[in-house]
Amino acid sequence: MDAPAQIAANLLPQARRLAAAAKALATELSAKSGDAPASDSLTADLDRLRETAAAFVDEIPEIVAAAREKYAGAPNEAESARSVRHDLKNRLNRVAGPAQFVDMEFPEDGEKPASLTAVLDLCECCRAAIDANDADTEVASPAVATPAPEPGRILVADDDAENRALLARLLEAQGHDVVFAVNGREALEAIRADDRLDAVLLDIRMPEMDGFAVLENLRESGHLRHTPVIVVTGLREERDAVRCIEIGAEDFLSRPIRPALLTARLNASLEKKRLREKVFEQHFTPELAREFARNPDPVKMKGRNAEVTVLFCDIRGFSAVSERLGPEQTIDWLGAVMGEFSGCVLDEGGVLVDYTGDELLALWGAPGEQPDHAARACRAALAMLDRLPGLNAEWRPKTGAETAIGIGVSTGPALVGNIGTHRKFKYGPLGTTVNLGSRVQGVTKLLHTHLLATGETVARLDEAEFPHRRLCRVRVRNIAESVELHELAPPGQSGWPVLCAGYGEALDCFENRRFSRASAILGDLLVQFPGDGPSLQLMARVVDAMLRDGEGEVFDPVWELGAR
Repeated sequence: MDAPAQIAANLLPQARRLAAAAKALATELSAKSGDAPASDSLTADLDRLRETAAAFVDEIPEIVAAAREKYAGAPNEAESARSVRHDLKNRLNRVAGPAQFVDMEFPEDGEKPASLTAVLDLCECCRAAIDANDADTEVASPAVATPAPEPGRILVADDDAENRALLARLLEAQGHDVVFAVNGREALEAIRADDRLDAVLLDIRMPEMDGFAVLENLRESGHLRHTPVIVVTGLREERDAVRCIEIGAEDFLSRPIRPALLTARLNASLEKKRLREKVFEQHFTPELAREFARNPDPVKMKGRNAEVTVLFCDIRGFSAVSERLGPEQTIDWLGAVMGEFSGCVLDEGGVLVDYTGDELLALWGAPGEQPDHAARACRAALAMLDRLPGLNAEWRPKTGAETAIGIGVSTGPALVGNIGTHRKFKYGPLGTTVNLGSRVQGVTKLLHTHLLATGETVARLDEAEFPHRRLCRVRVRNIAESVELHELAPPGQSGWPVLCAGYGEALDCFENRRFSRASAILGDLLVQFPGDGPSLQLMARVVDAMLRDGEGEVFDPVWELGAR
């Protein structure tokens, strides 16, 4: 007796018992329903189970005959037996699928009909009969319970319509979004075109291009590093599993499909992918983190020049507060503050580059294109100021002081990319624009204001959305070019139009050496706004210029700042 015939001889008795058990189960559950009819889905599954189990008995000799005809004259029976096992498992899967759906109608810890248990057991007996006398043994690993991750987008690549329907029903019941490919070439095109895919369930024997070729192509393109592929096939030989895993498949499952095992393996793959995303979420928005975890773009990661906007935010009086709070509460306070500010950055699509003690650095304009990067940074800055009252209401009783911040925003060219090492990833910017942003943040202390932006930043803003006033032109340490600084005002700030107009006129008089007029304007302005830091600082510069006037010095309206 040749190998295909031996497989059929082993399988037929079990298949007949399975058909009888399926018929008995349908009869039993129909009788038990009585006046409470079974659900439409249960009725459909029972009918499908009975039909496919009966058909399976008739299909066994047909599959064997087809394999004999196809491989007639082959030097050995191995390939014929391999083909028979694959096709029989696909047919058995059509029986096991409805049986598993019927099983899902009953609670896991509840009592189930004996006839249902018999059907499920006989499905396994049929599977064992198909595999009997196989020289290879299946590579298997236990189904380890894995916490269900967020549902994903799953590609099912299988040329068998009933297999696709079975997998779709299993996956969609768990909330997954399922898409399909009916051959290997279509699967490869779908994976390349759809960057939202989270995982692929791939059959091996498919027309046009088999699963092995798909895996090879995905390995060469780099997709296998970030899109897990689980092979779900009627093949079961160890050599098939080893070959798939060596190429780069995440896992290998043989039919008939067992839902618990498939779910465990898929959840484990999705969880690994989610952990990769969390690495990127330390720096990027969740959307960008998912994009990089799925398909990292080496061009975006590699150092390149880009126009960006950077934001530096510093917590004022950190040392004094930390002394009062002690280490444990200081960490809690700092975490609460930086947590709020980080949310402001991510809400505007920014990159969290770094936390250095009490300072935060954020970036816009890279790695993705953001034409409105300056506006995004300024919205984030204003949002941070808007969060301060809530933070102070929570933490003032503990800190004994107001939590205050200074923010500097700078726009211009920078070198952006992975500025970390091969041991620690760190995406960020380098260059004068970054150094200037840090210096500008420091100037907020001198001007006693909360938010300063450079002229390059303000030139890209809509003044209707971002009211601002020009405060001065400064030259900061280690940067040769002078830069204009502007203060951005929170929307609706009381008296802003009057303050802005008066200060602008005084600054114009100062820069044109009309010191007495500048002094008079500022005097009137400080009566109305006695706490305005920029006006007080400009008055001090006016007075100093008046004292030096006539001493032969060349007047320069640029404010020289020798320290940070």
